Amino acid sequence: MDVTYYLTTPQLREYFVSLPRYVQDFILDSNAQITTLGELMEVGEHFKKDL
Repeated sequence: MDVTYYLTTPQLREYFVSLPRYVQDFILDSNAQITTLGELMEVGEHFKKDL
């Protein structure tokens, strides 16, 4: 997924932009197929702790 997907999908946008930039970059670089808010939150919280 690219940044456009996260910024134009209303249910994902607010959470994605709240993430630290390094987490956003990691998600974008990973090419993960994240399609739900729950998935994004799980990944985002995990990498906020581990990166």
